Amino acid sequence: MATMNSPTLDLHASRSSAVVVQRVPPKAAAAFVEWQRESVRVAEGFAGYSGTDIYPPAAGRGDEWVVLLHFLDEESLTRWLDSPERARRVEELRAKIGDFDLKTLGDGFGPWFARQGRTEAAAPDSWKMALTVLLALFPIVMLLNILVGPLTSPLGLAASMLIGNALSISILQWAVMPLLTKGLDPWLSGKRSAWRWTPFLILLALAVLTALFRQVTG
Repeated sequence: MATMNSPTLDLHASRSSAVVVQRVPPKAAAAFVEWQRESVRVAEGFAGYSGTDIYPPAAGRGDEWVVLLHFLDEESLTRWLDSPERARRVEELRAKIGDFDLKTLGDGFGPWFARQGRTEAAAPDSWKMALTVLLALFPIVMLLNILVGPLTSPLGLAASMLIGNALSISILQWAVMPLLTKGLDPWLSGKRSAWRWTPFLILLALAVLTALFRQVTG
């Protein structure tokens, strides 16, 4: 994610991810987060580990937490999932909170696109997902830099980055991506050949947005 103090946009995609859906009673939320922190420390010692994203339940949407585990390739992901270290930690979690569902995906962007009812085999090409995320993320980051950046910059770089990333992820996760993936579904799924010009239109839209933001930011 880009920081609040710079228009630079860094976009990273992992090659293989696992999605863990865990029902966590509200009273156990703090213990669950602490367990995740410890799990991340252990996972960092495994080759290929590239990050963990944790999404708490949205307000009024039950008690399901979603955790995305990212590795550079399927082999690295499998090594972690099958490791004795993780097995011990999972048993600790099950004893405290209960069971959970695990689904592996072939791409770090899979969860957004899987919501459109696709199976893993029918997921869009990685480059299509990356381009769609770029189209969604670029204007969000720029607007946050312009509108929110001046308000958070006095708090310091670390706090500014934290607030900016939290806002951009929230907007992306619950507002922009559901609408964008639905609107671009014919192209993402490859159902309509008439949509073959979509990549060029997305690039054109990004160029126009860049020109507009340049007028504002200089």
